[in-house]
Amino acid sequence: MNRRLRWKIIVTLAVTLGISIFAWYPWLAGATGLPDPQFMRTRRLVLGLDLRGGVQMTLRVNTDDAATVDQAREAIERRVNALGVTEPSIAAKGNEIVVQLPGVADMDRARDILGATALLEWKLVERGPVPSRELLGSIASGTEVVPGPVDPSTRTPEGFYLVRAAAAVTGRDLRDARPVLDDNGRPSVGFSLRQDGARRFAQLTGDNVGRRVAIVLDGTVQSAPQIEGRIDRGEGRIVGRFTQQEAADLSLLLRAGALPASMTYLGGRLVGPTLGNASIHAGVVASLAGLALIAAFMLAYYNRAGINALMSVVVNLLLLLGLMAWAGAALTLPGIAGLILTIGMGVDSNVLIFERIKEEVASGKTSRAAVAAGFERVFLTILDTHIASLIGAAFLFQFGTGAITGFATTLTLGLLANVFTSVFVSRTIFEATLARTPGARLRMETFPRLRRPPVFDVHRWRWPSLLLSTVVILAGLGVMVARGVPLGVEFTGGTVITARFAGTVDEETVRTAIPGEETVQRIGNPNDNELLIRLPQTGAEGTTLAEQANRASAALTSAGVPHFDVTGTEAIGPSIGADLRRKGMYATMASIAGITGYIALRFRPSFAAGAIAATIHDILVTTSLLTLGGYDLSLNVVAAILTITGYSVNDTIVVFDRVRENLRRQPGARLHDVVNAAVNQTLGRTIITASTTFLSVLALFLFGGDVLHGFAFAMLVGIVSGTYSTIFIAAAIAIMLSRQRPSRPPAHAAVDSVAAAGHR
Repeated sequence: MNRRLRWKIIVTLAVTLGISIFAWYPWLAGATGLPDPQFMRTRRLVLGLDLRGGVQMTLRVNTDDAATVDQAREAIERRVNALGVTEPSIAAKGNEIVVQLPGVADMDRARDILGATALLEWKLVERGPVPSRELLGSIASGTEVVPGPVDPSTRTPEGFYLVRAAAAVTGRDLRDARPVLDDNGRPSVGFSLRQDGARRFAQLTGDNVGRRVAIVLDGTVQSAPQIEGRIDRGEGRIVGRFTQQEAADLSLLLRAGALPASMTYLGGRLVGPTLGNASIHAGVVASLAGLALIAAFMLAYYNRAGINALMSVVVNLLLLLGLMAWAGAALTLPGIAGLILTIGMGVDSNVLIFERIKEEVASGKTSRAAVAAGFERVFLTILDTHIASLIGAAFLFQFGTGAITGFATTLTLGLLANVFTSVFVSRTIFEATLARTPGARLRMETFPRLRRPPVFDVHRWRWPSLLLSTVVILAGLGVMVARGVPLGVEFTGGTVITARFAGTVDEETVRTAIPGEETVQRIGNPNDNELLIRLPQTGAEGTTLAEQANRASAALTSAGVPHFDVTGTEAIGPSIGADLRRKGMYATMASIAGITGYIALRFRPSFAAGAIAATIHDILVTTSLLTLGGYDLSLNVVAAILTITGYSVNDTIVVFDRVRENLRRQPGARLHDVVNAAVNQTLGRTIITASTTFLSVLALFLFGGDVLHGFAFAMLVGIVSGTYSTIFIAAAIAIMLSRQRPSRPPAHAAVDSVAAAGHR
């Protein structure tokens, strides 16, 4: 073993162990008693909201000023920290703030705490309280009318006050706020002021003995006590109709500070821990099943060389989890989907390398020379495919929702890790294996090679394939026009309730029990008696999640259905649904435009047109079959469709890379001969890659649970459609749009001639 190879092995081990330790050290420290420093606590793999359970909500700051939005995010972060939530996620996207609170069960309380402005002011009272505004008379300059507390029985203010517009003391002067009891033993909020605020408060009380001072919170007078003397200590109490919990929450808000602008609640969801635990189990089973299927396939097809691919995939997973822990990215349920897809793409890169090495060995090269040539010639292809997928992932980030971002994060980090493992780690394993036995021959085939592999004239089938695709797309579009696209609740607004019944219950009974245009769908195994109930948005957008869920629960209880437990609820306002639809359209168009520009830059415009035509074909076919299959267009399904824009073009890039290589070897060859040869040369790799990726996603479809059923179905359709479009659509359109017009020589002779040139 030479010195260069030793260093490559050292680098491989150092990078793998150094990065993966971020994901595994907390578990190792807990099992062995090793110290757990603060640095490692901030760099560890955590479960996302959908796996751990908790609350997610989206708030819009009612201003476009970036500085104000940043101040609002900081104020919300202080409130979340005061709540004691572990591993929260608070992200500002434009003027929207997405908050994830793992472990929080009371969504309405979280909404009230995070969305309340909490602007506290002390203002001198000029007149009042009076029963109506009219009794206050004329409003002098420098004064304003402020309502008093709302009477719970009449839902109207108990009185109105005329107060000075300028506040003598505000919440910014607070040093501390805490829940206390007033003189009558009722909950109230005690406060203390900073030095400057205490001085102004003392002057206010000393100069206005006998007058009232209104304590105004978010434009409502909480109380208006009479000043009996100068208060020098800068301490006091805010008395109102508070419960013990309300007094504690108000103290929290005052300590965290007021928001710099008002907020609008756009939507949120509550994930129950039961649903989270089931999702974790389903995701783990799907991951292991997918890995087992791929391992069996690789070992059966590539013999002992398949071990190399498996080791590369394992290292890829270790690096991926370590990078997620280091970056502070939470592992979400769509993230598990990205993890499984990363496994498939890792195998894809290895298959691409293995097939190229087999070609080099078949051309008469030694094992070491074949390995070197295989990795060198396939490097640009791997780079092109991964950059195209990263472009798609970048627009998933632009889509801007927690579920999609979780998927995009996992996919992006997995792609970066995959470049390192497929190009560097896999080659190091090959070289280390060959170094142990000088003169050894690689055994990469289980099945005997055909003396003359079959040759397909792809260009010959261009019109039948285009006609078939047109028929499928038009049929799907016709169904969508007739039935409409079944948008998920994320896009239409409404409430989704997941209920597990103790006994057998059918969907029609539940559908009849709840008034309105609800949709009831059975999820999981039939014996689980678990139903998904989708309720459209009714009433005001501010209707609380608890009110909507209680309304449905009461209707079910009165209908006499078996006892049930609500294991998950989700509420989305119509405003955020419209925003998601707009962002989804922008993300899709931008993704297609970005990939088009990249392929045109790397190849030629006609090739870009062929690749994008194939991608649009796959998106339309996938959407059509989703509609026929009865799946809603949810955020997870949109993630799959946007992913297809990157995945679909991978196979096409592999073919186009081979076309470019063959054109350099035979610049005078007819284009349709070169394309036919490239398709045939890469056909084995295309089928194997599609098969292995299909197996990994099939495991997700079978074992991943209902939450990812639509995503997995879309990916399965996209894989099949992407393989078909690569062979028959992209190549045909690229040839037809090229300036060089094809002639009609014998197909076998032309393809064999170019293929032979490609091996020289």
